[in-house]
Amino acid sequence: MEHTADASGTRKSRRAALLLLLGIVLFAALVRLPRLQTPAHMVFDEIYYAKAAQQILSGVEVTEERTHPPLSKLIIAAGIRLAGDRAVGWRVASAVAGTLLVAVIYALAAILFRDRFIAAASALLVATDGLIFVESRIAKPDIFLTLFLFGSYAAFWLYLRGRLDRPEEPSGREVRWLYLAGAAAGCAVATKWTTVVPLSTIPVTLALLRGWGRIALPRGDIRHIAAAFILVPVAVYLLTYVPYFMLGHTVREWIAHQVSMYEFHASLTEPHPYQSHWWSWPVLIRPIWYEYYEAAPQIQRGILAIGNPIVWWASLPAFCLVAWRAVRTRSMPETFLLAGFAISYLQYAFISRALFLYHFMPALPFLIMGLAAVMARVRARVGGTVVWLFIIVAVGWFVAYYPVLSAVPMSNERMMRLMWFGSWI
Repeated sequence: MEHTADASGTRKSRRAALLLLLGIVLFAALVRLPRLQTPAHMVFDEIYYAKAAQQILSGVEVTEERTHPPLSKLIIAAGIRLAGDRAVGWRVASAVAGTLLVAVIYALAAILFRDRFIAAASALLVATDGLIFVESRIAKPDIFLTLFLFGSYAAFWLYLRGRLDRPEEPSGREVRWLYLAGAAAGCAVATKWTTVVPLSTIPVTLALLRGWGRIALPRGDIRHIAAAFILVPVAVYLLTYVPYFMLGHTVREWIAHQVSMYEFHASLTEPHPYQSHWWSWPVLIRPIWYEYYEAAPQIQRGILAIGNPIVWWASLPAFCLVAWRAVRTRSMPETFLLAGFAISYLQYAFISRALFLYHFMPALPFLIMGLAAVMARVRARVGGTVVWLFIIVAVGWFVAYYPVLSAVPMSNERMMRLMWFGSWI
């Protein structure tokens, strides 16, 4: 009888978790998908990526954007094929990717912490972050690379949890997650090369677990890991160049193209009015105006790529607690967050080219999940009132700033009230 009651309770708990996830994902979709047609013209880097997607669909040489691998442009092209060569078509793939990212973050946080509150809080804060929201509604590659990165992490942790929980069992069921993680990693690299560094979080995690004696990998698993994270990503990367080779290009030309991409980014020093220093990103000194114009006398319309300051600023002291717990107790979830954040973020300290706030995207979900983990500890110790008030304020910021995140016309006076600092203008 007790066993039956436990099974029933487990099913109810899983059903509740699924409903919670579906509710948050539905909310993310409902705020991302409407009004994709506004503005009706290309904004910011859409003039490169959306136009490159148009060229792919036309079967001609891509000349508009040749500085990054082709996957993001192929995905945007799929959106155009689905929804037409118009604003909705340019952006719909990004909106879908931004919605899926919310689900992936929920899954990763749930796998890491096995805590429904941490998973739900992480997903909700990602869904209402201004920068992630704006990147979900523009034809640029950064939302895709973030989705693929965290999809790879989530699949890797599904494998890892299986090995940690059932070390005595054969690993046949778990290794399939390794190959999914490798495929997602290949997609990330085929979107932007900068994802290679964040992906090193995976071998670092494995090295730490083995060094601390927490996991012993069978020799067969090691072979699977090598195949999943070397052979599969290489295959995925090459497959994204099939349209390039179908235009008649040779392998020698492909190699020359890879070299030219590297040389472009290595030599890019031209300043930009919205560039910012890497160390300034967590405190939101310099966001980016993707669009700004006068829609009518005293009425402005704009798109401001800016993070949710309520979440970002609170996450800084919270992440100090995450780091302290990772170092002091070697707690694996916190250690993974610390390693992932540091590796993803600090790489930009060594890059001399012009940088922008959106380069913080691969590090941001680590920060948000760390904040959610601290919120769970606060909730357990002092009750949920403070935590729920914080969530309400964070979501309230998103509601207040929605017009300036999505090109809704608003009065000059109202827009200026939202500009808390002169560097935001």
